Order: sequence, then structure tokens, then C-alpha cells
Amino acid sequence: MPKSTKNIGLSELRVGLLVFIALAVLVVLIVNATGELNPFKSHLHLRARFADANGLREGSDVKLAGVKIGKVDRIRLLSPSEVGTGPTPQKIETFLTIDTKIDGVPATDRIRSDSTAQQAAPSILGSEMIVNITPGTPLGQPVTENFLLPSTAGSTMSDLATNGTELAQKLSKLSDQLNEVVKQVREGKGTVGRLFNDESLYNNLNATISDAEQLANQIKSGRGSAGKFLYDEALYNNANDISANLKKLSADIAAGRGTAGKLVESDEMYNKINHIADRVNHSMDQIDQIIAGVNAGNGTLGKLVKDEAIYNDARTAIARFNTTTSRIDSLVAGAQRGEGTVGKLITDESLYNNVNNLSSEGVKMIYDFRQNPKKYLTIKFQLF
Repeated sequence: MPKSTKNIGLSELRVGLLVFIALAVLVVLIVNATGELNPFKSHLHLRARFADANGLREGSDVKLAGVKIGKVDRIRLLSPSEVGTGPTPQKIETFLTIDTKIDGVPATDRIRSDSTAQQAAPSILGSEMIVNITPGTPLGQPVTENFLLPSTAGSTMSDLATNGTELAQKLSKLSDQLNEVVKQVREGKGTVGRLFNDESLYNNLNATISDAEQLANQIKSGRGSAGKFLYDEALYNNANDISANLKKLSADIAAGRGTAGKLVESDEMYNKINHIADRVNHSMDQIDQIIAGVNAGNGTLGKLVKDEAIYNDARTAIARFNTTTSRIDSLVAGAQRGEGTVGKLITDESLYNNVNNLSSEGVKMIYDFRQNPKKYLTIKFQLF
């Protein structure tokens, strides 16, 4: 069968090109509707680092305070030299593509240097993760192209499961401790155990309650100090009399009667007190003048306090007195050692013996004179 040839006309070529262009436009519109591609939008590229991907993938949503603003463009494993040394080292780096305008406001006005990126799960049961960025504050600076956002750890289902396991372990340990406490209480150990199991404590408590009931009965019957205080009419009458006397005393004071009343109400008493206060003030003024005069060196007391010549004379006199005292001490010490006339008079025994003998002879002579006075009073007179 001979091969047939068909020439394509210009009209058919136009139809084919129109169909191709329509399909291309349709694909672009579909892609644009999904948000994956918009050739008419400019984008801001940012970075964030996390400890692991944890379900984060290329194409995951990027949100600002829960509102979608872009996609995760790429995820890169960091080299060992780029991994930090903290308690949770960051091992991956994500590249974020964000719309330059968010609700008509530039992205740099909403995302600033104090914004943070965090992994978050859009649902509790889902394993897919997103990147959520917190809005910045006026204190932060606008972010620039390829800016590295600070990141914080997010709460995932694995973290919640780990925390739940730790909480269950702690609750189990607490339950074991409570069981041990209950066991000790049942066995009567410790203060609480004795409180529940010791019969003597129950008996003492029962006796205390009985004593309290007896005391209450005594009070109700008017016996004892407390009972008389509550039920004795004489005590009530005395208290009533005291109250009446106090009321009368208050009335007398208000009326100006008595010493207290005159002191409170009498103008004459007030004038006397005011006069006394004036005299006291005048005396205080005079004392202040005297003290000022003393401080100025006026008068005898002022010169005695302020005059340096008197101070120097007193100091000289004290020095001379100290010198004289030292000399007297030296003289007394010399006399005690037997030096000088006074020392010999005090310490020489021979002188003491001579004086003693002389005293004895004098006593004997006086005794002899009394016995035979003529012997001493006879005068012999011879002329030739």
C-alpha cells in the first residue's frame, strides 16, 4: 500500500499551537492554585536549624503564628564541624521560602531577628511536621536574605510519649512509697501508726474528753472560777458597778470636777501649765546662753574650759606634783633602806637601844626623885 502524505495546513498548525498554549496555561493555573508555584510572586529565603528532621520534609508548610506563609525548600544535614556541642546539638538545616508580603505587609516587618523557628505537628495523630515562626517585636531588627533564625525545640508525640513514660515511672515510684507508708501505719510504726493502733493513746484521749465534759458540767453548774465568772451575779454586779463608776468619773472629768477634771477642763490650770512651760523655755534659753558663753570662753567657767594658759598651768602643776611625789617616794625608799638621818632613826637598832636605855634611866631617875626629893633639892653653900 503506497504511503500517503498529508500536508498540515496553517490553520491546523494554529489550532495545535492554541491547544498547547491552553494546556500550558491550565498547568500553570493548577500549580498556582495549589500554591507550589507563582511566577508573579517574589520570595524571601530564610534558614533554621534543628536537632533532627522528625517528620519534616521538603515541601512542608512554613507558618507564621499558625498562618501559612511559605514552604520548606530544602533540608540539609550539617557537617560534623557545623554541629554544635550543646546538650541538644543541631544536626540539620532547613531552607525556607517565604512570601515577601504577608497580608499586604512586608515579611521583614513581621519576621524579625528576635523571631524563633520551631517544629510543630499540625495534628496530634499525624506524623508530618511543619515549621512555625513566631512574630517578631519592635525590639528586633528586620531579617535579611538567607537569615538564620534562632530555633527552639518543639513538642512532638515522641516527646509527649517520653514525658508520659517518665511521669508513669514517677507515679509508680510514688505508689510504692505510699504502699510502704500504709504498711507501716498498719503495723503501728511511726507517729501515724501509733495514732491508729495504740490503745493507750485512745484511752488517754477518751480520758481527756471525759475530763473536758466534767469541766463543762462544772462550768454550767457554776462551780469553780470559770463557772463563777460566767454565772455568779455578784461578779456581774461588781463589773456593773465598776462600769458605772467609770462612767461617773468620765462625766466628772467632762464637767471639770476633781483634779483630773480641772486638769482637762480648767483654763486656769492650762494657763499655769503654759506659764510653767514658758518659764522652762526661758530657763532653757538661759542655759543655752550659758553654754554658748562657755563655748566662747567667756566667764570663769568659759576660761577654765577654753583658756589654754590655765590648761598649761594645771599641766605644769600636775607635773610638779608628780615630781614631788617621785621625790617623796625616793626619800621614803631611802629611809626604808636606812639612808640619811631619818633612815638611821628608823632602821638603826643601836640608836633605838640608846633611846630605850635613856628612857629607862629617865624613868628610874624620876622614880628615885619621887622617893627621895631632898637628895636632889639640897643645895650646899660655902662662902670660904
